[in-house]
Amino acid sequence: MKKLLAAAVAATTIVAVLSGCGGDTTAPKQEQKQAVNAADDLSTAKDGTYSAVSRKDEMGSGRITIVIKDHKIKAAQFDGLKPDGVVKDKTYGMSDGEIKNESKYKQAQLAVKAHKDFGDQLVERQKLSEVDAIAGATVSYNQFVEAAQNAIEKAKN
Repeated sequence: MKKLLAAAVAATTIVAVLSGCGGDTTAPKQEQKQAVNAADDLSTAKDGTYSAVSRKDEMGSGRITIVIKDHKIKAAQFDGLKPDGVVKDKTYGMSDGEIKNESKYKQAQLAVKAHKDFGDQLVERQKLSEVDAIAGATVSYNQFVEAAQNAIEKAKN
């Protein structure tokens, strides 16, 4: 009887654990992909200059300014912002104005370089979904995508 009870408890526990861990982790990624694809359609975008900022996290945020003319992106400038709102530049990754950790500084500067690349790709390719992420600059890429989506949405309203 004890063995049967133990087996039943074990089976119930296994079923509960397995069914409880089956959350849908694809939904947010699918929603993000749909939003990026929606941003590719500039057919209702009005001419003008539009700016937007991504959500702020511990790394800061991203700010983009996009110029749209005749349903085409004519210019795009993306800047990474430190948590205090200051633009990330050649000093990003330094501590007290000095490079104290070469590896950390190089990684930070890779992100700074990526900021320009993201804007250039958007102008060249005309579709947010075709802007490539850059290895080592994933946080910046995510901030870029969010800010660009927001700016393009403003152009459509």
